[in-house]
Amino acid sequence: MSPESEETPSLPSLLIRDAHIWTENRTIRGSILIEKGRIQRIARKISVPADEEILAQGLVALPGLVDAHVHLRDMRLVYKEDFTSGTSAAAAGGFTTVLDMPNTLPPTDSGQRLLEKARRASKNILVNVGFHAAAVGDRAEVKTMKMAGAFSIKLYLPKPIAPLDIGDDLTIVEVLKAARQASLPVTIHAEDSAQIERTGEIRTFKELVGTRLGKAETRAVSRILRLQKQIGCRIHFCHVTLPSSISMIGNWRSGGLSSEVTPHHTLLSEDSVEKLGWKAWMVPPLRPRHVRNRLFSEMAAGNATIIATDHAPHTIKEKRRPPAKSPPGIPGLETAMPLMLTMVNKGKLSFRRLVSLLSTSPASLFGLGSKGRLREGADGDMILVDMKKKGEIDPDKFFSKAHYSPFEGWKTQGAVHITIVNGSVVYSNGEITGKPGSGRVLRNGIRG
Repeated sequence: MSPESEETPSLPSLLIRDAHIWTENRTIRGSILIEKGRIQRIARKISVPADEEILAQGLVALPGLVDAHVHLRDMRLVYKEDFTSGTSAAAAGGFTTVLDMPNTLPPTDSGQRLLEKARRASKNILVNVGFHAAAVGDRAEVKTMKMAGAFSIKLYLPKPIAPLDIGDDLTIVEVLKAARQASLPVTIHAEDSAQIERTGEIRTFKELVGTRLGKAETRAVSRILRLQKQIGCRIHFCHVTLPSSISMIGNWRSGGLSSEVTPHHTLLSEDSVEKLGWKAWMVPPLRPRHVRNRLFSEMAAGNATIIATDHAPHTIKEKRRPPAKSPPGIPGLETAMPLMLTMVNKGKLSFRRLVSLLSTSPASLFGLGSKGRLREGADGDMILVDMKKKGEIDPDKFFSKAHYSPFEGWKTQGAVHITIVNGSVVYSNGEITGKPGSGRVLRNGIRG
């Protein structure tokens, strides 16, 4: 069974009129009727009455965005972000489905904890949310987490979420075997901890970036590819920063591999760290300008599988600590789409590639077959985009609790005007219109 949501008869019908509707390769002028949370009809004109109508003249209708890598925090980290603020940010950014990472407090390292997290989320989310689980050494627990609905097990190589002897190849092999046995992909943070330099006093963020050079990623990607070839499980490499990594993953003869890039690694360079300090500190860190340029080119050419935000909010007070104590991570849910639409408007990224990277491919990659495309029978998750609207990144206006961004002040052209989740409008023209609990918890392999 697929993880998409079942139809909900109580949902009102919604008719979107006169939109530019994105198909597989182009836009067509027409209308979309959503009933019971699913797309019932797409046609040039639809005359049937609906409970709600939207005149979308001049707007482009796209499938709802899918972010496979977010940190919604909550639990004992609600001061950084909670399920309502995080999914409000998602809605404002056009993301109708997000998959949350397991490095929370407590960590999502068992089936029981995943179910507890899901129950808490179900009452507080505005968009659809699924969960990754932590990689553990117990095969039975991996299977239990799969039964609880996990979309992957996450292996954080620099510092495992659950206790693992990460330096031992046999340990990694056992994790990969457990994932294969449970029919789960392994999502990898690929930095070799042995290549991360532990020096003396770190005085600047530039020095901090210098402790995590690209060789740590190269060594980790090579190692995982070598071990994956023995096991044959599915591997997804998170937030890849080097074009050489994209090439290695793409050229590897073994199947079941995918890669992810972020807006910040493709648009920012390590120069931003020197200029902005803590606002531009994340892991993996930003790379030199020429590396960034080539990474963007790899993404635009379709050699990366997906874009994900790695939305990782912290408080400004935490971020302003001295470099060695400042937590890495930036909010990204509300900046990704306007930044990428700007690249489309500048002719640097095709519309087709944008939709693939941010919607169709992540939906397909993680088994969300009724999402990521506008077609009859698909889930009623979509966005209406104004390609002409100009704006400026202003963190003070974020719905996320993290009111900072290395993109602050960037001029944009292209904006999410309306976000529709399961056939209901949850965001419209700068305002959250949905209610907590209107989103659905998604469980891998289970409908509902």
